[in-house]
Amino acid sequence: MVRGREGRRLDTLQTVELAEGMEVHLRMAGPFLRFMAFLLDILIKIAGFFLLAMIIGFGSMALGGNVAMGIYELLAFLLLWFYPVLFEISRWGATPGKKIVGVQVVNEAGGAITIGQAMIRNFIRSIEIMLPLLPMVAFFNPRFQRLGDLAAGTLVVYSRERHDPISGVPPTMKSSIPVNIALTREERASMIAFRYRSANWSEARRAELANHLSPVTGQSGPKAVNSLVGMAQWLEEDS
Repeated sequence: MVRGREGRRLDTLQTVELAEGMEVHLRMAGPFLRFMAFLLDILIKIAGFFLLAMIIGFGSMALGGNVAMGIYELLAFLLLWFYPVLFEISRWGATPGKKIVGVQVVNEAGGAITIGQAMIRNFIRSIEIMLPLLPMVAFFNPRFQRLGDLAAGTLVVYSRERHDPISGVPPTMKSSIPVNIALTREERASMIAFRYRSANWSEARRAELANHLSPVTGQSGPKAVNSLVGMAQWLEEDS
């Protein structure tokens, strides 16, 4: 289950809650980066076809022209259809193109994908190439999933950890901000928890969550974060 508001996140970070109650944080790769990986993989496959042609060409004198051509067609078929599958189920979890740009393919729980998932997502790509409008699905999906990802239950995420500046210390305000509205015990606890937990979030993540309480704070973005921190301080002092 992915929690949070609908639509794209400010920092593309999504929290996935597993059945065991554990949470994993996945940073979704956008369409542009995925397209760059796709182009790189095309270039790599073209180089592979040329290399195969050269090898088979040298061996055709010993094997015979028909046998050599049959071997070339078989290897070219495997390269065309199973190149992405074999790499995405490998330890990398990514084709060389994806590896270069720093993304990988995972299942919806953030783990390695199966060979079945890899085959589904990549074989459907052939349909998407013939129907150019189908890849546009990724632009309207909050997790940037194309049709193949939706069918296979896969995600493309950043493989390189992004290091956001975090303080590790709960943010404080010089003066508290009084809370002039009635809050339930759970709401008070949530606001106080926001102050302490936000110490380990990026600035974009803090602002994203604080915007949910814009009706309470009357602010948005960094100002909403400051208002929530000030209100949380006041609630702690008042308790």
